[in-house]
Amino acid sequence: MQQHNPSTHPEVGGIVDFRYLERKDVGGKINGEPDIRPCLIWNVRAIETLQLVAVLPIVSGATGARVAISPAERVALRLEDTADVVFEEANVFLWPGPHLQPQADRGLIRPRRASKQLLNEIAAGMTGRNCNIVLRA
Repeated sequence: MQQHNPSTHPEVGGIVDFRYLERKDVGGKINGEPDIRPCLIWNVRAIETLQLVAVLPIVSGATGARVAISPAERVALRLEDTADVVFEEANVFLWPGPHLQPQADRGLIRPRRASKQLLNEIAAGMTGRNCNIVLRA
């Protein structure tokens, strides 16, 4: 039986480094691969033996629907000083998928997870809004 490894098993609140594809780039011509950026695992759904994962991008200088991350949490999560979680769109993919960048320890998820407070702030911000979905193959 395979043992649970939190560095490779997707869980809500985990932070991954991911080649995030913005909705505006879908169907258009992208020069090379999308940039690798930190993303928050927002949802995980098990379908039989598969895991469908939704990630929200964490970006600096974001506009639109977003939640600021506290300075202390940014440091703990090893994020840039002005990083925010954008929640107006999400990338959805089958875990683990080719768009993940492994960490130095070869795990797929950063060691620290987002706080419950941050997750609650995102959920509150999403209330009554639509989140655009970009399916990744």
